[in-house]
Amino acid sequence: MPARETMQSLKANMEAGLAEGAFVPVYQPIERLRDGALVGFEALARWRRAGDELWAPGAFIEVALAENLLGEISIAIMKQACLAMAPWAQRGDNLFLTVNVAGRQLDGPHFVEDVLAALAVADLPGEALRIEVTETQVLRDPEQAGLRLAQLRAHGIGVYFDDFGAGYSSLSWLMRLPVDGLKFDAVLTQRAATDGPERKILRAMITLAREMGLVTVGEGVETPAQRAALLDMGCDYAQGHLYAKALAPEEAGALALLQRR
Repeated sequence: MPARETMQSLKANMEAGLAEGAFVPVYQPIERLRDGALVGFEALARWRRAGDELWAPGAFIEVALAENLLGEISIAIMKQACLAMAPWAQRGDNLFLTVNVAGRQLDGPHFVEDVLAALAVADLPGEALRIEVTETQVLRDPEQAGLRLAQLRAHGIGVYFDDFGAGYSSLSWLMRLPVDGLKFDAVLTQRAATDGPERKILRAMITLAREMGLVTVGEGVETPAQRAALLDMGCDYAQGHLYAKALAPEEAGALALLQRR
């Protein structure tokens, strides 16, 4: 947070930004490792400030969490990303979109309705969307979270555990919760190309996920060696700066079109 901007003024500016549509998505490509195909994008939040400067979440997430604004930001990003994906779907691109949701959103009474509304406005099927939640978010109230996530899955929406391996990774809850995939923590992924213990841990997690029928995603991939390690371990998907930094909507659409050729 800039020193000149107090927490109170930042909150007020964030609320104004939400009302003005200043929170916008950028897109990170997701690759299928076995053949290098583009399969989807993760929609990442940015805050467009004065002069078209884009702030990444690190500059505002602390206040967003403290002031309970993260849920509103997430839904705003989801709605815009679904609308951006609509023309790609109409031309036949078989892509999916992943969006992070805040833990408190799972507790909200209108969470499922908000997600379904974002899809409906864009005329997208549930299968076009993956919701990403962290272990710590879900395990705060696993019964309630499990109920909400099951409602999403009933509409074809996928559920991924994000940053898996960063916490304690409660495998007992993993078997009981409605989950479709695991997205491995970037630090774990980036150390997969070394001979350290992280490589063995990641390989074991991928093997376990395969046995459970779960999709696996390595995030934060920055080098060909990291990609090769994930491929060797049998990981399904990967994303990171090796493929592209976060793209504007028109850049993501152009990449999707290029993939079809």
